[in-house]
Amino acid sequence: MLKKVMLISAIAAMSLVGLSTNPLRAGDSGCADAAKARFPNDHAARKDFKHWCKDQWKIYKKSNLSH
Repeated sequence: MLKKVMLISAIAAMSLVGLSTNPLRAGDSGCADAAKARFPNDHAARKDFKHWCKDQWKIYKKSNLSH
């Protein structure tokens, strides 16, 4: 449950900031852009966040988009 809330929060934040025109395409470049916006000066944190975001996207995509 917490993972879904975090993923939805990340997608909502990306769409509010305007980093992605379609928040459901987070797997393409949204995670990298969100990581740059959230951690502009910390490369290690940006890399960790990007990997976390992509993992969350894969979980979301597998559970919700494949029927």
